[in-house]
Amino acid sequence: MRVSLRWLSDYVAIDVPVERLKDMLDLSGTKVETVHTPGDSIHGVVVAKVLAVRPHPNADTLRMVEVSYDGDASQEVVCGAHNFGVGDLVPLAGVGAKLPGMEITERKIRGEVSRGMLCSGAELGISKDHAGILVLPEDSTPGEDVVNLLGLDDTILELEVTPNRGDCLGLIGVAREVAALLGTSVTLPDASPPESTAVDLDVSVDVYDPKACPRYLARYIEGVRVGPSPSKIVQRLLAAGVRPISNIVDATNYVLMETGQPLHAFDAAAIRNHHILVRRAGSGETLVTLDDIERALHPDDLLIAHEVGGLALAGVMGGASSEVGDATTAVILESARFDPVVISYTSRRHGLRTEASARFERGVDPEGAAFAANRAMALMLESAGGTLAADAIDAYPEPAARTLLTLRPARTETVLGVAIPQADQEDLLRAVELEVEAREGALQVTVPTFRPDLKREVDLIEEVARLWGYDRLPSTLPPGTSGGLKPEQRRERKIKTVLASLGLHEAWTTSLGSPDDLDLLGLPADHPARNMVELSNPMSPGEGSMRTTLLPGLLRSAARNHAHRAPDVALFEVARVYEPTAEPLAREAEILGAVAYGRRVPQGWSEAERPWSMLDMKGVLEHLLGALSVASAVFEPHDGLPFHPTRAARVIVDGVAAGILGELHPDVCGAFDVPERTVALEIATDALSPDSRRVQISELPRFPSALIDVAVVVDETVAAGAVETVISAAGRPELTAVRLFDIYAGEQIGDGKKSLAFALELRSPDKTLAEADVTAVRDRVVAALAKKLNASLRS
Repeated sequence: MRVSLRWLSDYVAIDVPVERLKDMLDLSGTKVETVHTPGDSIHGVVVAKVLAVRPHPNADTLRMVEVSYDGDASQEVVCGAHNFGVGDLVPLAGVGAKLPGMEITERKIRGEVSRGMLCSGAELGISKDHAGILVLPEDSTPGEDVVNLLGLDDTILELEVTPNRGDCLGLIGVAREVAALLGTSVTLPDASPPESTAVDLDVSVDVYDPKACPRYLARYIEGVRVGPSPSKIVQRLLAAGVRPISNIVDATNYVLMETGQPLHAFDAAAIRNHHILVRRAGSGETLVTLDDIERALHPDDLLIAHEVGGLALAGVMGGASSEVGDATTAVILESARFDPVVISYTSRRHGLRTEASARFERGVDPEGAAFAANRAMALMLESAGGTLAADAIDAYPEPAARTLLTLRPARTETVLGVAIPQADQEDLLRAVELEVEAREGALQVTVPTFRPDLKREVDLIEEVARLWGYDRLPSTLPPGTSGGLKPEQRRERKIKTVLASLGLHEAWTTSLGSPDDLDLLGLPADHPARNMVELSNPMSPGEGSMRTTLLPGLLRSAARNHAHRAPDVALFEVARVYEPTAEPLAREAEILGAVAYGRRVPQGWSEAERPWSMLDMKGVLEHLLGALSVASAVFEPHDGLPFHPTRAARVIVDGVAAGILGELHPDVCGAFDVPERTVALEIATDALSPDSRRVQISELPRFPSALIDVAVVVDETVAAGAVETVISAAGRPELTAVRLFDIYAGEQIGDGKKSLAFALELRSPDKTLAEADVTAVRDRVVAALAKKLNASLRS
């Protein structure tokens, strides 16, 4: 929601700096995403009059446009837009002018010199419309600065409006919030029924589905002259990001942005007998909407129609057949309330997201329909002339009832953890236009119809909290709680802290996926990850299931970094995967995933560059296990996709397979557009739970250690980890550390064999080990290796 501070000031006096206003709105729950002034990045753009237009001699789609901005000299520019003609006034950015992100220079376009550029609303940074050049109001003066003309020196607040606050999608709703925060009042625009003449009201309305359309109000005006809107209307619509069209359509959009009530103007001549029908779409029925697309309608779509077909897709977009144009002389104005669920499904079904649908989906004030219609009629009479029918058609069989709620001030203190005097609570609720009547021990609150989000006592407590100030609420715990993090929360924080300290960056990826992701990983049809939870209403074809692995999301994140030429990437994520069950809810499991490519150690003056490898990822995991006080893991060879057949390992913790790490298969790297030799890790976080036993503290050793090396020859199929396990068991209790430091295979030890050299540290808590003691340990180790692994000492 774009809010013009200048426009907002019409409804509420703002006597604080904009930064202070931003902070107040943020702390009250209405987040201000950005604050900016469009005109700050625009210099040298002036109003110019189009004198002549001719085809470009070397391009069919381009035109040569002669313009003048000082009434004397003229210049030619090349332009590709066709929505303007001779006599129109347009924004001209001459040579040397500045626009957001660019500076205008003289240049040749297809052989013709262009001395400047004509600007669209998008190029001026005031809308997203690239469709054509912005045609300025007829009362503009050539040579006038466009920044001043269009009010681009105004301050714009971009608000993030939550789904339950549809009232804040209108400036009056925002003004109510600001008035409550500043302790002032709201000044509403005049919306009394405009003066009318004795025009026959030959309009009729039949609503066939009152549940889908609780209220439909229509007003009729004839004798209008369609043309440009006054400069003030144009300025304010542009500030709100809305493209001006004509005085009739602009009046509806102006009131939409002002009140949050969507309106629609029909060309009355296009409606047979002026008879409007509000009904569901028929089987096989189609409608050409204002974007010139013929849409096949669904039987659940709500349609505004007449006796011979559709006129508009209710609450979403009008139809092309009844569009207001230059030839329009009579208008039927619609001001209605439609069911939010109906509009939401229709909008999504047709892929149409409009200003109207965004508001109807959140729910508009049914009592505001007449106010908005009268306001729009007044603007039309002022800018387009005409005569207005005295009465309105108002199909409103069940007027909306105002909600009555009870608030216990003592309950507010219990929920918020702070004592707010009852009188202050009353004042805060009245500040947002709630009617409050004090009763014994309670407040009876009448909620206006423009606040349908207030349904329960806790909603009123939230109102008190946000208006009193979230920043003033103390940090408290609910009664009866001891506080602190749960063990699994402490584990997750520790994992993230350790991995971040090792140079990995946390990533957040989507919980949604599809079987296509598993195809890219090369997983077989019988792989457990193929058992996915299917969504009944997926948002897109690629997100029809809940994920069973974190790797696709992490690899896509790595691919985006690689596409942006990030040379070294190491990402991790601690998140949940999902598995279907016989119960309504899926089984959730938390896992740790990580991917990395590029340099683990960059080139330095004292060390050589080293890329990420399987062993680096193994080292990361071992460091994490140590930091979490988890028993050492055992690593066994793994040869299944998505990993490389000889550079991956299963991770075994306490005898249970907990995860896999290693280098990804080249085909998988290609499928995800990440560099070859990318490494990855995936492990269940349950396996990373620290030992629940109390940490045992021992005194520092009093006697020195003895260091010996043992080199043994084993079959090349024997894993180094298996040898280390045998050494550790046989060397107890004197053996305190063992480390592999050399591997050799060659002619000296024969084919099918390899030599593994280990460094052993021995120590006794009671004495200094003598040579005989060290020899005894060495002999035990050698004998155990020979017996269990058929190993021999290397000579």
